[in-house]
Amino acid sequence: MTSATSFLFVAIHLACIRDGNSSESFVKLECKTEYHGVYGQQLILGCIVKPMVENVTIKTVTWKRMGATAKDDANLLEYHREKMDLTPGFTFAEPSWNKNNMNVSLLLKNTKMANKGVYECMVNTDRGDTTATISLSVTAKYKTPTMSSIPETNIKENTDVTIFCNSTGGHQTGLIWWFDQFGSNWTRSAELVAKETEDGLFSLSSKFTVLKATSSYTNYTCKVLNVNGAEEGMASFVIQFAPRDLGSKADHLDIVSTTKWLAPVVVIGSLIIGLLAALLLFKRRSAQRGHQTDTRHDQDVEAEGLNSDRN
Repeated sequence: MTSATSFLFVAIHLACIRDGNSSESFVKLECKTEYHGVYGQQLILGCIVKPMVENVTIKTVTWKRMGATAKDDANLLEYHREKMDLTPGFTFAEPSWNKNNMNVSLLLKNTKMANKGVYECMVNTDRGDTTATISLSVTAKYKTPTMSSIPETNIKENTDVTIFCNSTGGHQTGLIWWFDQFGSNWTRSAELVAKETEDGLFSLSSKFTVLKATSSYTNYTCKVLNVNGAEEGMASFVIQFAPRDLGSKADHLDIVSTTKWLAPVVVIGSLIIGLLAALLLFKRRSAQRGHQTDTRHDQDVEAEGLNSDRN
């Protein structure tokens, strides 16, 4: 009698379950409680429905982020009786998901800083309901830094040179360290500015001024570190000094330029001097010839006088 009564009780209980009249659930939801996403990458929040009986059919699946503002309070994913309502960027991890698929994991197609928080997954089946929560944190790494300088090129010796190092993408305020080619740390001499961008990330900008830079110290390196001091990026920069023979080339160009205008002047001057010398020589010769003519004339006159005296 006892066995028959027990069997009858179980049969009635199962019938009530099938009719949805029992509050007792014969399904449970297994989810990992914590996830760590990376900015810009895909992420799956894994949840699997574990039925305690066979032939379980899912009626409703709802994913939502807890504590969201009124604007973002809409469900991220909702399946209800063959109808699917998805928020852009969210979907089932199983592309061909259907009501008989117990894998109700949520896929984040492009993880953002705004996605961090607590998520709730609620599942309703024909054998009962189940709920689970997941905590999600999001991290982001800084990109490889870029470097530049003022002045940029053809820098003269003993000139002050300011070198810049910039990086973006970190989820927390980071650091930038400076080193010269011999490994000396110059970070204390640099200035760092960190700003939070609209997407919740940070940008870093640091400048380091090399006083009276010389070609003996041309290579400088900046390293980007996260808030924990771990290196996330590095770049090197070489100061572009002017070539050492640039001065002699300039002098040579000046000499060539001077020669171009000086040569004609020298030639013309030489011609003028030559003409003046020739004219002076001509005058001297003319004067000498005139003197010789007068002397001969005087001699002839004197000779004629002597001849007349003799007669």
